[in-house]
Amino acid sequence: MATEKQDYQSYEEIHIITHRRPKTHRRYCLALILGLVSGAALLLRFCGSKPTTLLGSIWPTTVRHGEFNLYKHLGHRSPYFVPSNTPETLLSGTPPGCTVSKAFLVHRHGSRHPHAGELTIIQNLSYYINNNSALFSDPQSQLPDVWSFLAEGWNSTLGVDDLTASGRKQLFDHGVALRLHYPDLYTEADVLAGEEDRVVESARWFMDGYYGRDSNATATLSVVGENDDTVSWITPHYTCEKWDEGFGADKLSKWRSVYLPPIAKRINDTLAKAYPGVDFTSEHVHGMLYACAYETAAYGIGSSSWCNVFLPEEILDNEYESDLQMRGFAGYGLPGEMGTVLGSLLVSNMTGFLEKDGGPKLSLGFGHDKTIALGLTALGLASDKSYPSTGPADPDREWQAGKLMPFGASMFWKRLDCGDERRIQLIMDGANFGLGETGCKIDKYGSCTFEDFRKTAAVKAALKVTHDNKRWKKVCR
Repeated sequence: MATEKQDYQSYEEIHIITHRRPKTHRRYCLALILGLVSGAALLLRFCGSKPTTLLGSIWPTTVRHGEFNLYKHLGHRSPYFVPSNTPETLLSGTPPGCTVSKAFLVHRHGSRHPHAGELTIIQNLSYYINNNSALFSDPQSQLPDVWSFLAEGWNSTLGVDDLTASGRKQLFDHGVALRLHYPDLYTEADVLAGEEDRVVESARWFMDGYYGRDSNATATLSVVGENDDTVSWITPHYTCEKWDEGFGADKLSKWRSVYLPPIAKRINDTLAKAYPGVDFTSEHVHGMLYACAYETAAYGIGSSSWCNVFLPEEILDNEYESDLQMRGFAGYGLPGEMGTVLGSLLVSNMTGFLEKDGGPKLSLGFGHDKTIALGLTALGLASDKSYPSTGPADPDREWQAGKLMPFGASMFWKRLDCGDERRIQLIMDGANFGLGETGCKIDKYGSCTFEDFRKTAAVKAALKVTHDNKRWKKVCR
C-alpha cells in the first residue's frame, strides 16, 4: 500500500508571505512615528511589511494592490498555484485510515510562450509604441510610476508556443514532489504525452524530477499523436469532426466589447497630460493583458511592467474572458453533449486503471488545458447554472480556469484502500476537490466510495462512450 508523507501540495505554491516584525520592534517604530511626524512616511516604510514570493523577490503589483494577487487571476495563463479546496469546507489530505494504492495523473504542460495569434496582438502593441517613439520618449508631464517604463520604449521578445524556463521548473518540481510524497507508488511504466513539443518536453522534465537523470532508461515515454487519425483521451477533440477551436468566439467577442473599451479610455485619460494624442485601442489593451501573462510565463513573476498598469477589477474582467474561452471550446459551452462525450474517454481510462488490481500503481499522462477541462465536463464538475457572455462575472462561479487548469495544472486521481472499503479521491492542483457534483456521497475530504462513484449517472454514461460509437457519432459526425 502506498503511503504519503504529506498531501500532493508542495508544487511551487505561489503565496504572499508577510514578514511580521517582532513586537518590540513595532513598539519602537510606533514611538518614533508619534515623535517624528515629519519622518512618518520613511518610518512607515521601515516598519511596514513587504510582500515577497517564496524566493524573496518583491511583487510590485501586490504591494500596490494590497491583498489582491493578480498572478492567481490570469485564467488558464496563470502560473501554477495551489488554490483552496473545493468546497473550502473540505479537509485537506487523505481520509484517516486510508492508504493510496493507485493513482492516475493528468498533467497540463508548464508555462509556455504565446500562441501565434496571441503573439500577433502583443506585437501590434509593440509596433504602436515604437512607431510613436517620439511621443513616448518625451513625456510632457510627470508619468505615473507604473507607466514610467514607456519612456524607455518597449519591445516584445516573446517566442511562440515553446515551453519556458518557468514551465521546465514547474514540471521538474512536480515530478520531485510526487516521488517524495508517494514513494510507494513508484513504478517503471509507460508515460503518455501529447505530440506537441511543449507537452513532450514537459513530460521529460517531470520524468527527470520523478525518475532522475536516467529517466529515459527507467521509463518509456510514448508520444501520442495529436491529429485527426489518432484516438486519444489526451486530445479527443481532434477526432471529433464537428469540434472547432472557434467555438465560443461569439461570446468572447461580446465580453471583450463590454470590458476592454472602458480600460482603454481610463488608460488614455491617465496618460493624456504626459502623452497628448495617445490613443491606445481595445486591441492594444488586449495586447497589454497578454504581455502581462506571457512575460510572466517567460521571465517569472514580477518581470512584466504591464501587470502593474491594471486595476484589480480589470484583471478580474480579463480573467472572465479566459474562463469564457475555456468553457466555450473545451467545456460546458460546447454544443449539445460534445464536451461530455469528448471528456468521457479520460473518465473511462482513469476509472479502468484505478479499479484494476495488479499492474502499475501509477499512470502518468501529459496534455493540455483542454484535456483537463473536458474531463471535468464529462463528470459534471465545476458547473454553473448561468455564465452570461455580457457579464457581470459571478465571483463565486465554479468554472475558473486559473484554479482548475493554470500552467502546470494537475488532475490527480487516487484510489484509496480504507480497510474493507475502496474509495476514490480527486486532487486538483494540490487541493482537495469534492466529487459530490457527480452524484456520489462524499466525506469530509471530498472522496466517495468507488462503488458509488461508478454508479453515478455521469460515470455510467462516460463508461459507455467509445470512439465512433452511436453517441460519439451523434455529436461528432
